[in-house]
Amino acid sequence: MKIDRLIETYDRGAVDYDAIMKRYWHIEREPLIASLQLQPGQTALDAAVGTGLNLPAYPQGVHVVGVDLSHKMMHEARQKDVSADITFKVSDMCNLDFPDNSFDAAASGFTFCVVKDPVLALKEILRVTKPGAFIAILDYCKSQDPEIQKWQELIADAASQLGFPTGKIKWDALMDYDELIYNSKLPIEVLADNRIENPNPFLCGCQLLLKNSKI
Repeated sequence: MKIDRLIETYDRGAVDYDAIMKRYWHIEREPLIASLQLQPGQTALDAAVGTGLNLPAYPQGVHVVGVDLSHKMMHEARQKDVSADITFKVSDMCNLDFPDNSFDAAASGFTFCVVKDPVLALKEILRVTKPGAFIAILDYCKSQDPEIQKWQELIADAASQLGFPTGKIKWDALMDYDELIYNSKLPIEVLADNRIENPNPFLCGCQLLLKNSKI
């Protein structure tokens, strides 16, 4: 997916994004953010923040930096009722504009299935988070069931090129988390890997908790 077309798609879908997610892919974000075990005074990266669906779950006393490439998505995020201190910044997940070891933790919701290079994006998150940092991920993913995979293969082109709903949300229907977290050789420890299997190929997902194991 070309980056300029991707930004255009999410800019166009920004005002409808929350309603679409609630109707088709609603998952409570509180458990995801709670898994980071954030303490007052710590700083977390939310990548990519989108319309800020994670933001209300961050606790008071924590500073969150939300990055995204879509100004209109971040405009929606700024309307959220939050307890944490939030800063927004335009930044590419595959080239994060932060020094090494800037963050105590990171979270990402429905993002790696969208970025052009998921391995590079995760590598960047590992670079800008501290050793031992928790990284919480919620995402769509390729099923581990071959019977469901064949239906994901069928929708893959339309999901990435046309989008569902058309022109508003685009993603990789074959996003392979086994490849990303187990075969990429990145310095991570997998603390939790919960897969959401469903006979509906649109509803397969995962919730992961990783630990940055770089030295």
